[in-house]
Formats: sequence, C-alpha cells, structure tokens
Amino acid sequence: MTNTNRKKIREFADQIADRLIKIDDEKVEIKALVDAAKEQDINTKALLKVAKELAMESDKVAKALEFQDQLDLFRVQVELRQRKGLDDMREAAE
Repeated sequence: MTNTNRKKIREFADQIADRLIKIDDEKVEIKALVDAAKEQDINTKALLKVAKELAMESDKVAKALEFQDQLDLFRVQVELRQRKGLDDMREAAE
C-alpha cells in the first residue's frame, strides 16, 4: 500500500470517526429530550413517531399517512373497537 493510499484511508477514517462521535452525541441529546417529555407524561412512542415523520421526505410521509387512513377504514369496517369492547373502555375513561 502506498503512502498516498494510507494517507487517504486515514483521512477518510478520521472524518467518519468524527461524524460517528457527533451521531453518538446527538443520540444522547435525543434521549435527554425523550426523558424530559416522559417526565411530563407525554406519550414518547407517539412523539418519536411524529418526529421521525417530520424528518422524512414528503412522499414517504404521504404513503405512511395513506396507509394509516386505509388501516383506520378497515378497523371501522370490521367494527374492531366494538368487537374488542374498546368503546366501553373509552366511555368509562371519560
């Protein structure tokens, strides 16, 4: 391996390592934000899903929302809530 190749490999490796360190730092910050939301009784599963959707490209979000709409329609058609007794649970909570 030539010195030029070693130098290029080292430069790339250093740049990638720097970015991986930044990613790890970001993950720590995200975890802190999620923990703070959890302490305020925010549904963190839903929060993370919406945050990921905000970061997605519009066409991917549109497909995901279209699928969710279709899924909701199917649930209504098979009367899922009624059949599983979930409407009764919702009314009791109110």
